[in-house]
Amino acid sequence: MTSNPKHPDATKLIDLAALRQKSVLFAALTDAEAWELIGLSRQEYASARQDIYQVGQAGDSLHIVLEGRVKVSLLSEEGKEAILSILGTGEVFGEMSLFDGEPRSATVTTMERCQFLVLRRQAFLPFLENRLHVMLELIAEMSRRLRATNTLVGNLSFLNLSARLARILLNLVQQYGKVSPQGIVIGLKLSQEELGHLVGVSRESVNRQVRTWIDAGIIDYDHGTLIVLNSDALFREALAS
Repeated sequence: MTSNPKHPDATKLIDLAALRQKSVLFAALTDAEAWELIGLSRQEYASARQDIYQVGQAGDSLHIVLEGRVKVSLLSEEGKEAILSILGTGEVFGEMSLFDGEPRSATVTTMERCQFLVLRRQAFLPFLENRLHVMLELIAEMSRRLRATNTLVGNLSFLNLSARLARILLNLVQQYGKVSPQGIVIGLKLSQEELGHLVGVSRESVNRQVRTWIDAGIIDYDHGTLIVLNSDALFREALAS
């Protein structure tokens, strides 16, 4: 990962208004506080499919996604990947190690070229000392992510494949869906192997389910791009057990 050297015009590359709309952290700050925080950070870039860090590594930094998307995942002893979440612009990762000083709890990998703001503990914790409202926003975000992980574990334990996959797709529609003449396009390319990692099954199992839904006119899938053609039917699939 490469860093952007600090220079007087570096902050001009950041659209603060757009960042506020997507980031709970920056939404909680005044303009002056936001620019102060940006001044305490450094900008870094990473190419697609690059590990930002791996589970078990020491960590003392928090990353804010300015551009691109990353996946948060774990590997089993057999080398099987489980994707816990996909994060995009404005979202934060690495906050757990920043607060507790413990090793990284998951691996974070870029899905495309990414740009980040990186905040080190020695700079960020003093910034938070007199800003309880910002600390509470970060804690709330950590709680939301924990709840999402609990839901994922529950879905893997109690739901069949079609219901699990339908819920994953509906969640992706909420995050990345764009209405088109064909249907709702999920603006995030995912291979069938990556879909399998999201629902905890093999690529072959996902392929069979995707093919069933394509034949039924519920979705379309072309070179990694998913289009939801019948959202009502997908909702019904998500409610099945």
